[in-house]
Amino acid sequence: MMARLKLGLYATPRDELANTVDGDVPDWIESLYESYGTSAERAPASASVLALAESLGYRLRKLSVLLSKMEALGWSIKPREWDLVASTDLDETEAQAQLEAAGVWVLARLHAPVDKDGNVRWSHGLVP
Repeated sequence: MMARLKLGLYATPRDELANTVDGDVPDWIESLYESYGTSAERAPASASVLALAESLGYRLRKLSVLLSKMEALGWSIKPREWDLVASTDLDETEAQAQLEAAGVWVLARLHAPVDKDGNVRWSHGLVP
């Protein structure tokens, strides 16, 4: 059986911006807001978009590292409209072990869908 992982590039704009102001905002975003004399609760759109740009840049660099390792290991990466699908001829257990040995499984977990228990959901069927 071929293992396939759907890898997200980013969430919807609404969700991405909400992550910069709602709930438990990361410390670095709070520091960014403080440098503009504001807070997550009062941040203007411009500051939220700046925080989002920083966050996306960081996450996409990590995704690039993951994809580079996967490609070097023989995985096929196919872009779709809103995500990527990474495939290998290994089964899911072997694929996970390969990515763990390569030191990038933690990155795969950040970009792949997970279930309520935090386990990666591998893609199955004709359309992952």
